[in-house]
Amino acid sequence: MITTTARHIVLGGNGVIGRETLRALISAGERTASVSRSATTVTGTQSLTADLLSADDLSRVLRGADVAYLTAGLPYSARVWAEQWPIILANTIKAALEHNVHLVYLDNVYAYGLVDGPMTEHTPLSPRSKKGEVRTAALGALSDASSRGLTVTIARSADFYGPGASTSVFNTFGLDKIAAGRTGTWLFDADQPHSLTYTPDIGDALAVLGREPAARGGTWHLPTAPALTGRQYMEIAAGPHARTAVMGTVAMRIGALFNLAARETLEMDYQYIHPYLFDSSSFEATFRTPPTPVSQGIAAALAHKRATSIPRE
Repeated sequence: MITTTARHIVLGGNGVIGRETLRALISAGERTASVSRSATTVTGTQSLTADLLSADDLSRVLRGADVAYLTAGLPYSARVWAEQWPIILANTIKAALEHNVHLVYLDNVYAYGLVDGPMTEHTPLSPRSKKGEVRTAALGALSDASSRGLTVTIARSADFYGPGASTSVFNTFGLDKIAAGRTGTWLFDADQPHSLTYTPDIGDALAVLGREPAARGGTWHLPTAPALTGRQYMEIAAGPHARTAVMGTVAMRIGALFNLAARETLEMDYQYIHPYLFDSSSFEATFRTPPTPVSQGIAAALAHKRATSIPRE
């Protein structure tokens, strides 16, 4: 790929996916800007502050842009998602249409619901959670906007992990504990295969989708290594035969009485008690971009955690 003359705007540039997307675009020599509520910590990019819940702010930051990447996240709450995600998306769509901006939309797999077999770009939408319903409605809004002239490319990731991925379940319950010398924990069932997408691969892939004409307007599963079981991931991180703690359904239900995160995770239990298989072969073949091997990704995430942790006195 050659460097373009486009201006690339990353909405949610302070999040882990936003930072990885900026890194990839900057490495490719592109002109970039990071949009967040506070100034960016990424060097080599313009820093723009904005509230994505404000239509005026979105219009301001997308003026003069060619490509926008919606990578922003919200607190892991079905109520917050239902209240705020439609507003953020409507504001982004309006501004993108107003300024003729190509929108690259980062999605997850919640709209698929429970799938029998590998998830592909052609898997029907059949949500079975409140958060999945929010994501499905968002896809409907994007489809409607496409019929009104919006160029939108959908990028879909499995559950993610990686260096500094503080909102990743695998990072939080597994890698962070192992980096601290403790036993890693997997949710619900550690013997089911579960796909995980590496965050630097997400950033690299989003940069491809924003720059490659062949990607425009499509739906793409981002490069993801073959699924392993939770126990296998833990053994790669902590060593052969390392013990894996399992937080089962009973423990999660008790935790949900006192902890919001546990309560929100319960409705997604189907992703852990059944095979969770994510097929990214179409992207990999089209753009000749293989995923990072799991062992390499886990090693990088552990090294980052150890390097940035404050030692206990």
